[in-house]
Amino acid sequence: MAMDSNQSGSAFPALTSIRFIAAFAVVVSHYSENNLLPLPSAIFDFIDGGRSAVSLFFVLSGFILTFTYRDKLGHGGVRTFYEARIARIYPMILLGLLLCVPVVAYLLYTGDASLMLKWYAIKEAVYPALVVSLVCQLLLINGWFPFSAIKQPWNGPSDSVSCEVFFYLLFPFLLRRMTRMRAARIALVSIALWLATGVWIALLHAYMPISRSGAMIYSMPLSRLSEFVMGIAAAIFYLRLRASGTSQHVRGVVLIGVASFALTGLSAWRPVAPSFFLDAPLFAALILGLALLERPVVGLLNWRPLVRLGDASYSLYLIHMPLALWSLMLGFGPSNGWMVIVFCIVASLLCFKLYEEPMRRRLKARLARVMTPLSVGKPGQPVARPTHGMDSG
Repeated sequence: MAMDSNQSGSAFPALTSIRFIAAFAVVVSHYSENNLLPLPSAIFDFIDGGRSAVSLFFVLSGFILTFTYRDKLGHGGVRTFYEARIARIYPMILLGLLLCVPVVAYLLYTGDASLMLKWYAIKEAVYPALVVSLVCQLLLINGWFPFSAIKQPWNGPSDSVSCEVFFYLLFPFLLRRMTRMRAARIALVSIALWLATGVWIALLHAYMPISRSGAMIYSMPLSRLSEFVMGIAAAIFYLRLRASGTSQHVRGVVLIGVASFALTGLSAWRPVAPSFFLDAPLFAALILGLALLERPVVGLLNWRPLVRLGDASYSLYLIHMPLALWSLMLGFGPSNGWMVIVFCIVASLLCFKLYEEPMRRRLKARLARVMTPLSVGKPGQPVARPTHGMDSG
């Protein structure tokens, strides 16, 4: 779910705010599932257990990356893009795994087979499963494996980051191809990929055992690619509408109204599973509408504290499950689990300010020094290095 926090926060504060709202939906859903929060089933179902929130992250990621890199990648900045992506996502991956070490140590020390199964979905071959899961998470490929004993141990939510990594690998190619298309063709390609994803999901439901199909539908990168592409398409439409020089505020208000109404109806009805399949195009419309606004309509989304929480949403996403298991080890339960959520939110803000952002800048600079070859200059002239331009996360 990683995105460019600096760029999205400065250019689109409302889009940064909805990142926190989506992350919060994931947190309360996971805490409810782990008996840390007495969340009514009606609310849990309305927010789809946080699964649709991940769909919003993927669509938003495609939008923000397109807005940020539309010019840079057009001038050969692919290496810089990958450097920035590694610096953006990997420090928090490592911290999330580090926070999981006490949980793994506790499970191994106590030998509690029921907790090992409940928390990490491991029945047997505990040590090999933990090692394989750790390697997959370090390599960010865990989303490709439809096995709970690989995906769930350590920091389970990181499977969505493995989807993002796949999107990042494809992004320069997708951006170059899609920015050259006419609007009608972009819409056609997006719809075709979305429908193909629907067919793929239907085939998985029909021919794969439920123990495998769920993971392949919700976590496998191929199953989520259409959402990312919708975000790219929405960003291209945004850029072209803005380039027209005419006011797009009314169009934005209409898109927000229609998308919000439809999303609310789908959340209450849930006609199909997975629901994110129907939600994704509406998320693209909502994001495009919010970006097109020329003045705040939903003032809360521009509230500075909420924008700051949105900046820290990636930290929140990757620390909330380790801290949830910590709290269960310490005896927290439904009556006081809300305290853990508050602690997680505060910890995410501190983590963002003191660790995530400083490490991102440091790692980005280190990668630039290591990976950027010295250019050959004329005798007597200093050696030049390409500049990175605007800091984009």
